[in-house]
Amino acid sequence: MEEHQIAEADILGFSDGGNIALCFALRYPEKVKHLILNGANLDPKGVKAYVQIPIELGYRIASLFAKKSQEAQKNAEMLGLMVNDPNIKPEELDCLKMPILVIAGTKDMIKESHTRLIYSRLSNAKLVLIEGDHFIANKKAEEFNRAVELFIESDA
Repeated sequence: MEEHQIAEADILGFSDGGNIALCFALRYPEKVKHLILNGANLDPKGVKAYVQIPIELGYRIASLFAKKSQEAQKNAEMLGLMVNDPNIKPEELDCLKMPILVIAGTKDMIKESHTRLIYSRLSNAKLVLIEGDHFIANKKAEEFNRAVELFIESDA
């Protein structure tokens, strides 16, 4: 952003990208005009067990073979993101004051209680749940995009 002389931006992140967007906003709040978190989580416990358990098993298996195979090493690194990160404490969200949209599917792989926890810690947030799974931005693009547009326009 500095290289391109962008003072602040609307930031939208999906899944791990939502986690990264959240970490960015925590570190550089002055650079974030609006934050949109789609299917983000604060820690691995926010992911439903039926999704998280196979990821953890895959991570352990890939880690065993990582020294012998570059492919296994890449898999271990990728799966490790979902097993070990992020590690954001709910109270860390209290400092975020920019407008934030927390958006997720009603059948998301992130627990709805976890999505609601994120929302509850944000003083200037809106929660939108769209019928669907973790991939609502793709599968329900029109509804998702409209929710994002309305959110950004309502603050303009």
